[in-house]
Amino acid sequence: MNTQALQSNQLADARISFLGKTYGMLALCIAAGSIGAYLSMGMAFPYEHPFMMLFIMMGGIFAVQAARHIPGVNFALLLAFGGITGMAIAPLVGMVAAKSPVLVTQAFMTTAVAFASLTAYTFISKRDFSFLKGFVWVGLISIIVLSLSNYFFFESSLLALGISGMGVLLFSAFILYDTSNILRDYPNNEYIAAALTLYLDVFLLFQHVLAMFGMLGDD
Repeated sequence: MNTQALQSNQLADARISFLGKTYGMLALCIAAGSIGAYLSMGMAFPYEHPFMMLFIMMGGIFAVQAARHIPGVNFALLLAFGGITGMAIAPLVGMVAAKSPVLVTQAFMTTAVAFASLTAYTFISKRDFSFLKGFVWVGLISIIVLSLSNYFFFESSLLALGISGMGVLLFSAFILYDTSNILRDYPNNEYIAAALTLYLDVFLLFQHVLAMFGMLGDD
């Protein structure tokens, strides 16, 4: 009985350590993204080559995943990826800040509160949100198709606002879905992958909240 209790405590301690590493890495990645956005304000490259930034971000995701089990390298690549995303979102931050710097702060706080609330709900309720899998992935594909169509063909500000609203709902659902998966299914050595997954959710939620606030600020 004592052996079983000891093993149970060890498993619980390992899980707590995994979650601590995951959210610690997430916090550092968010800090790296914030610094990257600040240092990139006014740089020409992100403004002039948005699709190149997108491809660089995609490459960064694969690089972090490939090195996620290599100590030191995984940490450095995760922070570098955070900096790259900050550089990518800098043009949007600059455009919204030009209207009102308060909007950027409000978008950041809204994202932080939403993430904390959704995370707390998942932890406390212990619900399994794996049933959202079909919804979130179909929603992601739909938003990508709509965004590209609007960028190249429609150029509709109303559609752009609708896409941002959909994005806020979608990535809120992704936070529930991914947090549930991390709690239930991720092995204890996958804290880098878990942090990367959550960071992408937070980053994309912030992007859509910021875009929505910026468009509503025009009224």
